[in-house]
Amino acid sequence: MDDESCEPFDLAGNTTGVLLLHGFTSTPQSVRHVGHELHARTGFTVTAPLLAGHGTSPEDLARTGHRDWIASAETALHALRQRASRVIVAGLSLGGTIALNLAVRHPQHVDAIATINGSTGIYRPDQARAVFDAPSDGYCAGIGSDIRHSERREISYDRIPTSTLHERFLLTTATGLMLPLLRQPLLVMQSRVDHVVEPDNAYRIVRECGSTEVRLRWLANSFHVATLDHDRDLIVEELKRFVAELGPR
Repeated sequence: MDDESCEPFDLAGNTTGVLLLHGFTSTPQSVRHVGHELHARTGFTVTAPLLAGHGTSPEDLARTGHRDWIASAETALHALRQRASRVIVAGLSLGGTIALNLAVRHPQHVDAIATINGSTGIYRPDQARAVFDAPSDGYCAGIGSDIRHSERREISYDRIPTSTLHERFLLTTATGLMLPLLRQPLLVMQSRVDHVVEPDNAYRIVRECGSTEVRLRWLANSFHVATLDHDRDLIVEELKRFVAELGPR
C-alpha cells in the first residue's frame, strides 16, 4: 500500500460494502490506511472514490460545487450496491456530511453510516465570516493536515477557492437540517480537539438524528484528520465493531 497515493481505491471482498469518503480539498490518501486496514481485518469490500474537483488543482475545484461532490459519491454508492448485500457509508469531515446526506436521500441503498469529524453546519464565527470576506484573488488558505502526529501529513490543496466555501456551507447546513429524517444505525466519531470542524457538530448529530441506534465515540489523541492520526487504528476497530453489531446480512 502506498500511503502517499491520492488515487481512488477499490478493494474487492465479501458482500458487506463500505463506501469511504474523503474530505473537502483532500483525496483518498487521507482514508487509505483506514480503508486498507478495515479490508484486511474484515474482508469487507471497501471503495474510496475521488470527489469531483479534488486531487488535481484548486482551479479545478473552483469549477465544481456541492452537487458535483455528491454526484461523485452517488456514482460510487450505486456501483458498490451492485456488489454488496449491505452498504455502510463512512466519511471524514465533508465526507461524513455527504455520508449523512446519502443516508437520508437514498435510504434504500444505505444500511448504516459512520462519520469521522463530520460537519453539519455548526461553524466557529471566523469560519462563518470567511464565507463573506473573499480575498481579491478568489482564494483563501488551505485547511489540510490538521494532524497531531508529527510524522504524518495529509495531501490536500494549499489554497481554497472561496466560491467553494459557499458550496460547503450550503451542503453542511442543509444536511444538518435533514438529520431528523435519518433512520439508519449511526456511529459518530469526533476528535475532542479539532481545528477544522467544531466538535459540537457531534453532539448535534447524536441529538437531532432520527435513528434509534446511535453511538458516539470521542477520539482523544487526534486532531481533525483522525484517519491519519494517532487514532487511525482505533477508527478501524470501531468501524469493525459497529458493522459486527449490525448482525448478519
